[in-house]
Amino acid sequence: MDKQLSIADKQKKLWVSITGYRALIILKALMENPCTVDELVDILKHNIVTEKSYSKDTVRISINTLKSAGCKFKRPSKKNNYTYELEFHPFGLKLTNEELNILNSLRDIVSESLNWQAVIKLNQLYEKLIKLTNNSEQIEMIYNLQPMGKINEKILYELSNPKLAGKKIQITYNSSANEKENLEVVPYKIIYENKKVYLWCYIFKYKSNTLLNIEKILKINSISIANGFEINNTYEVFYEVKNAYLNGFEIKDYEEILDIKDDSFFVKANVSNEFWFIQRILQLGSDFRIISPSFFKQKLINKIKMIQQRYKEEC
Repeated sequence: MDKQLSIADKQKKLWVSITGYRALIILKALMENPCTVDELVDILKHNIVTEKSYSKDTVRISINTLKSAGCKFKRPSKKNNYTYELEFHPFGLKLTNEELNILNSLRDIVSESLNWQAVIKLNQLYEKLIKLTNNSEQIEMIYNLQPMGKINEKILYELSNPKLAGKKIQITYNSSANEKENLEVVPYKIIYENKKVYLWCYIFKYKSNTLLNIEKILKINSISIANGFEINNTYEVFYEVKNAYLNGFEIKDYEEILDIKDDSFFVKANVSNEFWFIQRILQLGSDFRIISPSFFKQKLINKIKMIQQRYKEEC
């Protein structure tokens, strides 16, 4: 109790320059949004330090003080609703290109162990941080290199809604092969990997399960009111195992050997747990070859590239 009183007494004895503090409060407010004189007065009125020292004149004095320090403002006029708008301030964060690259690398490494919701928050943190530099090139670089790319967050959150599970929805998809096309799909889950977010779903047009890059989903057109669709949430992968006898290759219960040539096995796998299947495939080292489907082949390529990049950064 005595300790708490001692701390409180010390806090009461702290001296603060009201003039400097007032200028900082106004600068902070104008960095967030343009404000009128009355709005700035109201901000000072509700601050514990400046609540007894505010007026329109003190606001104008603080604005002039900030101008003397190098700030530039748009002059209040009828055109801008008589607001003070901050155009420039010299109090930015200074980052070298080397420091910026380190920040980007750190974000890439951290984002690999996060879910997509946490990656969005990480990107928002970086966006706030880089804006402090007032450097348009660095701001653009941080934005262009962010995990998940230029994804439409509204669409992402709509697709992640549990109420969509098992329902047929129609989306507009910007595919590289067919450009914009309307697709009817049944969404299963959102998958985040290799800095991108995918929708694992069944596509009626192609009668198959596949991954769609959510960045290329332009909009959700409609949602079926039906109770749900019973669609098998698995897909088939065909692959070849070389030196099968030599390596003691053993078939799993979800796999079937279709053919044997010399020491190579041609296998069909019904994949329901993708994570464990990828682990199994990678354990074969260089003694396997994915035959189909192409989307899984590309997924594996991306995974291997990501692993290679990690080793390059550590060397």
